[in-house]
This record gives sequence, structure tokens and C-alpha cells, in this order.
Amino acid sequence: MMFGGGMLLGWLLPVLLLVLGGVWIFNNTSSRRPENDNLTRHSREKSPSEILDERYARGEITQSEYTEMSEALRR
Repeated sequence: MMFGGGMLLGWLLPVLLLVLGGVWIFNNTSSRRPENDNLTRHSREKSPSEILDERYARGEITQSEYTEMSEALRR
């Protein structure tokens, strides 16, 4: 009886430690990835002029609309 319990702990404990170690490593290294920096950079609110620049770059507005809106923002 005692031998069976020891065998269980003999393989279960190392497997459990490996899984927990893998989870810990994944959580600690994923927070340092450069992709996460982009998320925080893009999560800030954009200024109206940045939004206008992006709309013009995507072709959503014409040059005359861009100029008119840009001048309105400067007032």
C-alpha cells in the first residue's frame, strides 16, 4: 500500500512542478514582449489632428476636406 502512494508522488510531483514552472515562465515573459508596448501606446486617446491625419492617409477624406478640417482645428 505504501509503495503505491510513493509511486504516485514520485511522478505526480515532478509533473506538477513542471506545469507550474511553465505557467510561471509564460506569465513572466509574456508581460515583457514588445507587442504589449504597442497596446499601451495605441490605447491612449488620439488627438483630433492625429485622427484627421489617419483618415486622410486611409483615403476617407479628400485633400480639400483635410485642409478645411485642419484649419478648423487650428482655430
